[in-house]
Amino acid sequence: MKRRNLAIVSILSTATLISLACSTATPTSTPGVSRLGAAVLQYKGPEIEALLSSRFANTNLGAPWLLLDLLVTGTNRVATEIKRAQVSLLIPDGTIVFLPSQQEFSKAYRDLRAEDTRADIAADPLAYYAERRIDRLNFLVVPGSGLSFDSIWVNDLRMAVGRLYFPMPVAVQAGHYELRIDLPESNVRIPFSLGRPAR
Repeated sequence: MKRRNLAIVSILSTATLISLACSTATPTSTPGVSRLGAAVLQYKGPEIEALLSSRFANTNLGAPWLLLDLLVTGTNRVATEIKRAQVSLLIPDGTIVFLPSQQEFSKAYRDLRAEDTRADIAADPLAYYAERRIDRLNFLVVPGSGLSFDSIWVNDLRMAVGRLYFPMPVAVQAGHYELRIDLPESNVRIPFSLGRPAR
């Protein structure tokens, strides 16, 4: 059964890689950011590269949490540390929202579980760098599924894939957002909009 599951994952990853590679990356007005699809943005910077999917968030306006799927990988062999405290979200009213602590997330997860399951179904797969080792983006983990960490490390052989959970001050609103990751030598900025149809 384990071997079968690994084979299925390999096939799906390869199919996704081909699909994304064949799609046309459209530059945006933000330097280093291109659009790979209706809800997938690619960031290329000096320290990391990233893929961000806002597909589920775009269909979940009015919810108390904003869920984003993220892949991050390094640009060279030297490992880059990404700290949970360095990841934030600029929301339409100008407020900057940070990731919650694992304790806060665990307390809220009972009410978030159904939303998280729907996000699993709706999410864009982000297996783009097929030759790299996949680690969990474990800033926040589902209670009982493992340990969360305050930092992750990526380089050009390792990538981290997972979900970011942001508690909204009011609710998820239509408008312009910006995912922010502050690194030692660069500031990652990935702007995106919610409230438009996802194709």
